[in-house]
Amino acid sequence: MLRILLIALCLALLAPETLAESSAPGARPHRVMMILYRGATDAEKGFMDYFKRRRIPVEFIVRDAQADSAKVAGFVREARDLKPDLIYTFGTTVTAEVAGLDGAVDPRRHITDIPIVFDIVADPVGAKLVSSLKGSGRNLTGASHLVPLAAQLNALGSMRRVASLGVVYTPNEKQSLLAVEELQKLAPSLGLSVKLAPVVLDTHGKATPEGVVAAMRTLVAKRPDFVYIPSDSFLIKHANMVVREADSAQIPVFAATEAPIRNDGALLGLVSTYSNVGELAAHKAEQILTRKAQAAQIPIESLDRFTFLVNMGTAKRLGIYPPLSVVKLAELIAPLGAVDARE
Repeated sequence: MLRILLIALCLALLAPETLAESSAPGARPHRVMMILYRGATDAEKGFMDYFKRRRIPVEFIVRDAQADSAKVAGFVREARDLKPDLIYTFGTTVTAEVAGLDGAVDPRRHITDIPIVFDIVADPVGAKLVSSLKGSGRNLTGASHLVPLAAQLNALGSMRRVASLGVVYTPNEKQSLLAVEELQKLAPSLGLSVKLAPVVLDTHGKATPEGVVAAMRTLVAKRPDFVYIPSDSFLIKHANMVVREADSAQIPVFAATEAPIRNDGALLGLVSTYSNVGELAAHKAEQILTRKAQAAQIPIESLDRFTFLVNMGTAKRLGIYPPLSVVKLAELIAPLGAVDARE
């Protein structure tokens, strides 16, 4: 039995760089360098708000790669000079560039002597950041946001019977490939036919918005019952294009993360809210900063309570309404929300 508990979003509006309130005036604040991939999301707001509410003094030094992983190397060099007490990393790409992969760490390129807490990493083991969720064995721990795929598919099945699932994905995003691989393994036992459509890459091997449209037009021509957006950074950014093309064929969209549902009109998803995952990451950071816990020994975890989101504006537009059993459990949103939960 799938256990789903709604989680209310209570977010504080925080500036990109702020100083948390201190219960001990004059105490030196902990210095946390935050290395982001595509600007501040609700994950960062949740992370920073955790310290503010608990009156733990923290100075946040925020750096944004602006979706360019090549910039991360410069932030690594800066971190060596600044020597913050802890480094926060957003997403798989940034974390791999800062911490290196398990068993392939280069001390010349990666941080090895400053604790690192990652946030919003879909599959830390599959991405080879760690070999075990029980502990990294190195100066790294963090929080994962992804709901187990089997639970996601059970949630989808509770909405309506699905025989075929179309999957659009970015072929050069590791976590997207991992999702496709797992889906293909699960599908036969569920009697599910999977139809794949990789985003078309340009001549330089990069994903483009035009490639999303091309992939979606190929996919909708196959007439799947639903289109699935995995936890895929590029597709989450361009989810409006996925939804627009699916809508044109009256095909609903199921998403692994909340932003496509709240912001772009995907119909539904079983998700971990970014603000809550950010707070989980902050709890791990607190253990390191205030209790002197070793990052190597802190388990990598995900939330055990998820939110079933249904966009009722989309349900009305498509004429696909959730059954009463889903209505009793789900968070029904309409009109579109304004949560920034991009991966």
